[in-house]
Amino acid sequence: MDELTQRQKAIATAVVAEHIATAEPVGSEAVRRAHGFACSSATIRNEMVRLEERGYLDQPHTSAGRVPLPPAYRLYVDGLRTQTGRIDRDVTWVQGELRRVAGRPEAALRLSSAILSRITRYPAVVVSPREEGPRLIDLSLTPVSARNVLVSWLDDRGTSEEALIETDAPVTADDVAALEDTLRQRMLGKALGGDPPLEGVETDAGLLRGLREAFEDAGGARVYVEGTTYILDQPEFEELARLRRVISILTQSPLLRRALEAVAARGSIAASIGTEHGIEPLRDCSVVAAPYAVRGSRTGAVGVLVPMRMKYELALEMVGAIAHNLGQALSREAED
Repeated sequence: MDELTQRQKAIATAVVAEHIATAEPVGSEAVRRAHGFACSSATIRNEMVRLEERGYLDQPHTSAGRVPLPPAYRLYVDGLRTQTGRIDRDVTWVQGELRRVAGRPEAALRLSSAILSRITRYPAVVVSPREEGPRLIDLSLTPVSARNVLVSWLDDRGTSEEALIETDAPVTADDVAALEDTLRQRMLGKALGGDPPLEGVETDAGLLRGLREAFEDAGGARVYVEGTTYILDQPEFEELARLRRVISILTQSPLLRRALEAVAARGSIAASIGTEHGIEPLRDCSVVAAPYAVRGSRTGAVGVLVPMRMKYELALEMVGAIAHNLGQALSREAED
């Protein structure tokens, strides 16, 4: 595909900026007037048609303006230049609040999520640093019905857990027994937490997915979520099906952690837009996340989960600031 011209790029990012501000489809005259284009509205309208043909914009109704699609948001975000000086007052407040909970790491993690949510007015997520989980000493799979399997396990700290997994298709008792035998061979004596060794296992996809989520959540990093109700303020989620998808993810720690850690793994603050983060129910959302480190290691993640039409500049600046200050606070506590 040919590169966009500079004018097309400018128009695409202008449409994003206007849509973020208004939550409405954007017309060519609004773009010309608000962003000082020297060309006519008709020229801008023709360019918007070309951008629509190339998958950057969409026209929801024949008589309406255009709304941006994920490639336009990506173009906009990649062109942002954050100005951290504008958030100095917020950062000073963050530092003071973290000093107030000095010596209480869990309180610092929870407080960081609450502060980030309060400032951005988006659901905020903080993932604690990963630590080696307890070792698995016993494991069993029990078919409860044709489409439900109970997984139970015991670790070397004396903690017993269980999770009921719904399969995509009916499974037999023999299938479950064979899978249990494979898992016991691969997992007994190994640390819980992280991605379980399920490569090459042939069984129901829903059962594998449920096992992965159950074991990822066991003994691994904790997830702190604040500000879930802010999602109700966004007009994009007036549609009930969209709202249900997002709310369901906000209650699933393994998926949230996976989304944040995937973005934060880039090594610095970043935004993942639409399907880029690989979590299908969040296809209407973006994830802005940044890693933080405790004494140079044991990395966790901080982020916000938002509609694609979001204030990216604010989110990028605040996520980066919270991650930096949380890492410093936890590092000081680790030294004391």
